Amino acid sequence: MKEKDVLMNDTNVTTFFHTLNTLVAKGGAPTIRRLQDTIFSLGLAKPTANLCSPLITAYLESEDLSGALEAAMDCQKRYNQLPRIHDIIVGLVEKGDTELLQKAMDFVSQERGEMTMLYDLFFAFLQSSRYREARKIIETPGLRARPGRLQWYAEKCISANQMESLEQMVDMTSKLFECDRDEMYSYILRLCKETNDWQKADAVWTKMQEENIIPRERTLRMLSDILKNNGQEVPFEVPETWYEEAATKDQTQATTKPASNPTITESGTEYQVRLLALCKKGKANEAYGMLKEADKRGVALGPAHYDHLIRALLAKGSIEDAMVVRDIAASRVPGFQFSDIATNLLIITHSKKGQVKDGLERLKSMLQANHVPSQLAITRLVQALGSHGDVAGIQEVESLMKGLGIPLNLSSMVFINNTALAHIKNGDLDSAVELLEAVYTSPDSTSPSMSFIFRKILEDDNDKAVDKLSAMAERLANHFACYRPASDLFLQLLDMDKVEDAKFLLARCNAVAEQKDVLMSYLSRKAQIPGQVGKIKALMSLIPEFVEKEVLYPYLMKSHVMDKDLASAKALYEQMQKEGVTVNELSLKRLAVLYREAGEMVPFPEPPESFKFYADKLKERAAKTQMTAEE
Repeated sequence: MKEKDVLMNDTNVTTFFHTLNTLVAKGGAPTIRRLQDTIFSLGLAKPTANLCSPLITAYLESEDLSGALEAAMDCQKRYNQLPRIHDIIVGLVEKGDTELLQKAMDFVSQERGEMTMLYDLFFAFLQSSRYREARKIIETPGLRARPGRLQWYAEKCISANQMESLEQMVDMTSKLFECDRDEMYSYILRLCKETNDWQKADAVWTKMQEENIIPRERTLRMLSDILKNNGQEVPFEVPETWYEEAATKDQTQATTKPASNPTITESGTEYQVRLLALCKKGKANEAYGMLKEADKRGVALGPAHYDHLIRALLAKGSIEDAMVVRDIAASRVPGFQFSDIATNLLIITHSKKGQVKDGLERLKSMLQANHVPSQLAITRLVQALGSHGDVAGIQEVESLMKGLGIPLNLSSMVFINNTALAHIKNGDLDSAVELLEAVYTSPDSTSPSMSFIFRKILEDDNDKAVDKLSAMAERLANHFACYRPASDLFLQLLDMDKVEDAKFLLARCNAVAEQKDVLMSYLSRKAQIPGQVGKIKALMSLIPEFVEKEVLYPYLMKSHVMDKDLASAKALYEQMQKEGVTVNELSLKRLAVLYREAGEMVPFPEPPESFKFYADKLKERAAKTQMTAEE
């Protein structure tokens, strides 16, 4: 292969892995080692934990833990890979080989750091049901939460249906510094949902209340689904759904014409007032019941009121009830039709429910009636088609939009990204890569973002797709100097708390650290959302010099203010003073407000103007700096 310059691709690498793995059953550790060394030394494949793992598996299968440990240590020294270390440590714990276990821990601590070593030991004790020892480890003074590691073990428990081990981990991490308790309990709820265990889910809710945890919307929704699916009462209010957000957005863009229907009675007027009031309060089901009562009495309402109720029901995702209202309206109001807002909501609802054919048909009928769909409706439909692997459907929507003749300001990548996802859904990774590479290697490419794709495959734990697209991103960076895909992947890994993976990617694509515009955009977005300080600090730790402190610290200050974290904001202010970094007026204004909200005296003169005044002042200064740089 080397002599004939065979082009290496992911298929060949996978073949190498399977070839090495077939030797495991034959107990051929020496043979695997020789073959592995040859593959790496000839440059036929880059060393990865996956390619190194068959060698360790061979030792583990023959219960040679000492040989497995030595082989793993050798891989770390030679290739910077530590394959199957978790399984090795679990084996040593279960065997009670304290001498070898100490040797393994010393090595991991030296190579990967003490915190990594402690987590490896913690997970090994959990896996072996040595809960007392596990608790001692996780309660080590100074130990911090590492979300990526905790998520890794939680996912392992969920996939193996190990509820006891998962519960023990969640319980033991209750006092772990910077541990996201909502996230931890959400792992248990995910397993409860898979096993349909509503009693356990209900107990989790009780524990969350005892810990005074403020649950995220997705956690409440997950718990609500489990309880509802088992006919249990939901003991809290579920936040607004995406339907309601979409309905609110669309309704603000339209005005309702007053209805004038000569058949409306005085009783009908009363119904109309009550129905609109219920719709505005989000009580669509009550309004629907009232409408059916009115219809039985022969009371007709105006077309606008029927439309309001249809929209309110669609905002709740109740397509069937909305269709019933449509039929009632058609029988009472000759020529009644859906409004554009209702039709867009219907397309969105079909899309979210996975009814892509119905959504596509509704779009076609809308266009045939010379109505214009909303940007949100098209985006949701295309995303639904992508998640169903419907490449032809996406192409059809794209063709319809080109023939529309009216720009909808759709993202330039909405069709490309979702077509690529459709290929991935169908298992056709080569077509996905080919499509994306054509975009980024085009001479007139604007290097658009593909963060959406990386986020989806990471959320789906599609390791094969992640590996394939990671390889593509590295290839584009190293051979075509196109760094956007690698930058998008790096930031998505950070966003999902996969800091170690992001670190390894950065080591392979150093130029990501130089993509200042993309990194600054990420920093700016995170500073506007509460609870994102950890992600900003993770970025700072991986790329310390990516931006000047005069630019970085104001964003960090804003993030502390968003979190209402006066202690951290004070510490940052003192740090800026010690380092001689000028604290701009906008940051001072924010810090002053935080002091006042906490009932403390502001220890410096508060800038007198509004936030907008100082924000505009900074924008003008930045614009002048940019103009000077260009001159």
